Amino acid sequence: MNVFIALIGSNPLPIYAVLNYLLNDSREDKKELPCPDIALCVHSEDTCKYFENIKKLIGNKLKFEQINLGFYERDPKTIKEQIKKKLSSLNEENSKKDTIESIHLNYTGGTKVMSVISYNEVKNYCKNNNIECVFSDLDPKTNKINVIVNDDIEVKKYPFDGDLRDYIKVKAPTLFKLHNMEVNESELGDELYFSKIDIDEFSEKALKLLNKNDRDFKNAYDLLSQEISKYKLEYGYDVKKIKENTGCKKSFGKLKEIFGDIIPYKDLESAPNPQVGNLCEFLTGKWLEDYILCHLRNIKNDVKVDNLYKSVRVRYNNRPCEIDVIAIKGYCTYLFSCTISQRIKIIKEKAFEAIYRANQLAGEHAKVIVVSPISSDKSKKDNNLEELKKDLSSFDAINNKKVEYLSIDDLIDTEKLENKLKKFFQDEVVE
Repeated sequence: MNVFIALIGSNPLPIYAVLNYLLNDSREDKKELPCPDIALCVHSEDTCKYFENIKKLIGNKLKFEQINLGFYERDPKTIKEQIKKKLSSLNEENSKKDTIESIHLNYTGGTKVMSVISYNEVKNYCKNNNIECVFSDLDPKTNKINVIVNDDIEVKKYPFDGDLRDYIKVKAPTLFKLHNMEVNESELGDELYFSKIDIDEFSEKALKLLNKNDRDFKNAYDLLSQEISKYKLEYGYDVKKIKENTGCKKSFGKLKEIFGDIIPYKDLESAPNPQVGNLCEFLTGKWLEDYILCHLRNIKNDVKVDNLYKSVRVRYNNRPCEIDVIAIKGYCTYLFSCTISQRIKIIKEKAFEAIYRANQLAGEHAKVIVVSPISSDKSKKDNNLEELKKDLSSFDAINNKKVEYLSIDDLIDTEKLENKLKKFFQDEVVE
């Protein structure tokens, strides 16, 4: 019998990914990493829910048992006693028919105390009972399973070929279920907000206007945004009132004057009712999400991105939130926070939310990309890219999250944009 022990922390994704890999019967490293027959999950009272989520999503492919530390996840004595008790019980139950041949401890999750104590306890138990032991963690930089060998002085990395993202493909619904987030799966997709408008043509003009700080453009979309917000319903908008509103008609008319035939309707009244809500949201800023999504589609195959999602609405603890654009490569998540504001205060607020959600969804296995038309020109007082990076740096470091940026200089040049997008998905560590 091969035993797998997982330490469960606030991010269940690494354990879910590692378990799915170990259960892959066709892999070439089964000798080094035995296929588990049972998973023992060490968790606290607070992380019990994540154990249940992993167990439910893995299903009947594996037998699970839990080691519940209650509220003593930082108490060495409790951790040691509970692990020893469970292993002894397991060995006694199976001594006649199926003795323990190997114990694999993955210490990616859990507290530091859990890692240290469980490592020592498993090592001693294996030594005393002549059992093969394996110790591992999932490295967020290489996306490989690091295994300690040769009396703790050497590390071997698995899989042999590629990395874990080549073998484990996680879709957004699974990601949300792992973290107790609610989402309407039928709404998940990568549809454009308003496909009747040529996104590159519109974005090119809009970005040039933003770069010139064109007040007519900014005033028009600001007014439209303010006015349509009055008629926001639980689902969609009150289209009749939007079409009757003087401010909506005036601002739409100004945008039509600026963009001409790029906007396919001569006035707001002539737009089909089912499209009015999406059209207005597109014109007031959602076009930037569409623009990023379209260029992610262009590079998707080159960088092995598996899934793209836009305007993802989820609920956590009954509180709603929206993630602008999500890209998933294997099991790693890339969150794009998009705003057409050039004010550093608003950009930071959006970025803080994205960093928090990324940490919540995938921990170190997530990256945040802040997308805004902020300028890299340092002469623009406080509202420039360098100041934004400074303001976010401490928050970024605390959350152990590498944040990337797309500024007006990147966005306005599509070739430069796609090259930079590709770099976000490239491996950080070359073996």
